[in-house]
Amino acid sequence: MAPNEQEYFAHSIEGRPPEKWQPLEEHLKNVAELAAEFARPFGGQEWAYLAGLWHDLGKASKAFQAYLRHENQIEDFFSSHYKGKVDHSTFGGQYAQKTSRDAGKLLAYVLTGHHTGLLNWLQDAQHGLQYRLGKKVEPIHIEPLSKEIPGINFLKVDQDRIGFQLQFFVRMIYSCLVDADFLDTEKFINPEKWRFRNPQSNIIEQHQQYFWTKLKTFQENTDPTNVNKIRDSILSDCMHAAEKEPGIFSLTVPTGGGKTISSMAFALKHAKKYNKKRIIYVIPFTSIIEQNVKVFREMIGEEAVLEHHSNFEPDEKDWKNKLSTENWAAPIVVTTNVQFFNSFFANKTSRCRKLHHIANSVIIFDEVQAIPVEKLKPCLEVIRELVLNYGVSTILCTATQPALNKTNEFAFGLSDVREIVTQVGQTFEVLRRTEVTFLGKQNETDIAEKMMSEKRALCVVSTRKQARDIFNQLDGEGAYHLSALMYPMHRSRVLAEIKDRLKNNETNVCRVVSTQLIEAGVDVDFPIVFRALAGMDSIAQAAGRCNREGKLEVGNVYVFEPESGIPPGYFRQTAQCAQQLLNRFEGRLLEPDCIHEYFLNYYWLNQDRMDESNVVEKCRSAHRGNIQFEDLAEFQMIRSATIPIIIAIEEEAKQLLNRLNYMDHPSHILRKLQKYSVQVYPVELKQMNGYLGDAYAGINVLQDSDLYSQKLGLIVNAGNRSQENFIV
Repeated sequence: MAPNEQEYFAHSIEGRPPEKWQPLEEHLKNVAELAAEFARPFGGQEWAYLAGLWHDLGKASKAFQAYLRHENQIEDFFSSHYKGKVDHSTFGGQYAQKTSRDAGKLLAYVLTGHHTGLLNWLQDAQHGLQYRLGKKVEPIHIEPLSKEIPGINFLKVDQDRIGFQLQFFVRMIYSCLVDADFLDTEKFINPEKWRFRNPQSNIIEQHQQYFWTKLKTFQENTDPTNVNKIRDSILSDCMHAAEKEPGIFSLTVPTGGGKTISSMAFALKHAKKYNKKRIIYVIPFTSIIEQNVKVFREMIGEEAVLEHHSNFEPDEKDWKNKLSTENWAAPIVVTTNVQFFNSFFANKTSRCRKLHHIANSVIIFDEVQAIPVEKLKPCLEVIRELVLNYGVSTILCTATQPALNKTNEFAFGLSDVREIVTQVGQTFEVLRRTEVTFLGKQNETDIAEKMMSEKRALCVVSTRKQARDIFNQLDGEGAYHLSALMYPMHRSRVLAEIKDRLKNNETNVCRVVSTQLIEAGVDVDFPIVFRALAGMDSIAQAAGRCNREGKLEVGNVYVFEPESGIPPGYFRQTAQCAQQLLNRFEGRLLEPDCIHEYFLNYYWLNQDRMDESNVVEKCRSAHRGNIQFEDLAEFQMIRSATIPIIIAIEEEAKQLLNRLNYMDHPSHILRKLQKYSVQVYPVELKQMNGYLGDAYAGINVLQDSDLYSQKLGLIVNAGNRSQENFIV
């Protein structure tokens, strides 16, 4: 429709004069074509095309056009129709359902929620999709394209899972629509910003040669030791497996086996052979993302890698990175379990926008055993559906492979998981660098004395108190403490000092007491490691910090049961599951058979609590299209019971806090402040009453710098200034 003086239905409301508004029909067509292109990899292009064509039909009412003019203080032939703010998204939903009752109902979720989010089917008398489909809407004055909505016969439907599959499909079409809508609007109103985006997301091919050249140079400059021969063998297995048909793979590699590079080599070759659009590397802990991103950027290229997680804030000048985090339009994406899985149950545009870019990709789940058992069912459902219907290949990558395969005892497991490494047992035997010994019950003094008898030793415990109590008994230089009561920037500096001490002089004393945070892929190497009794995966992770470089014939890992006890809940249950295997697998505690047995026992004990949010059951009711999207969005990978405190000791932290008072939307400042924050429990927060101030919107800020120790971090027992644990 060409604009004329009788009718001009516009899309843009950016405060521009009418002659610079985007014609509505042009916008609908552009969004339809782009959304269809996004959905093509999984066969949903016809659905996405109609979603784009119908999403803003409600803007073709005279009442909405009058509202648009009113907001921009423009008087013209529409002005007399002004009725206040107008709901423009419901019309498309109603039109879709009239066009095709059952399929239209599914498309109606997408259309009515393309601004505010996917709705519950049934909410209350004034909310929910059922209400919206029955409400009175303004008539429109253009002729929409009337077309039957196709079926979903392009999907492989499992009748036992059809509810989950339907809500998943709707969310993917929603992702295609909202991203296309954002991009077309941006292209029209801000072409300079739009040009910053990568115009071609599938550019893996451009980075392939760079990676293989780097890898060849690395191999040529590496000594042909037994360890490196095994690493080459693992890499060779990955290259061979990359030729196999897409699906689910597992990569079981012991610490030091080079799984980071080998898994990426698999992904790149597999992506090239099967024309996958991108590679997504999913990591459980933000603490290990930085080192993996550094490796990938060195091996693949700086511009190829997008880092997206809660602790990362792109430089304000780095437009490409900032824009790519919105929709993951990058060849390599490195993210977290939280960011990845939460998005597949979210209902808001900002969280769902990137989902369509996950289709037709290779996904590497690093340290897959770290998926919390109470979230396991929903996460496995996501993996299963991505592989089944969305062209995804996945790699379950870890040194401690959990028992995720489908069996009679674990009917919810994954089918047809193919192990990449041909000789897993032999690989672990050759790369074996440690011996694990159980010491029985030990108190803090016992462990401190044992550490003091060694020049270099690491002790990993499960509670902050145990870490503090052992550390306080270490004398002399070279003693370090690490826990989450130290803000991330402080921890990073301490870790850098530890690494420097370990690397530069073998005579340097270095004794470290840490909570389990050091197990999350932190690259340190000790000859002796003590580990408080925990799950077998945690013991294996601690062992990965012992004789890591293989410089010793064997390193010693000593597991002990704290005399003060093991904390209840998760820690006690996993420790008990491990304890049952200590005698049976003596001398073989880190071998795959032991780890597999551990997870079988642990999952069997927790089979009734693998879906804490009841997500899978909620999806069952969706088989008739009655989907409760807002309820499903309550799923969270991590539900923190802790409260953040900003430690405003360093100058940058103080400057960031000052800027908060002048910001209307300070989210990026708050993200930058995360590296200066410490999480405490409510009872600990109470103990600090009187020593904290509010900086912005209820955020707690430490005002008394005496309550932060450069050795121990935050001193939460503020009421007792003379406590012996306080070390300046």
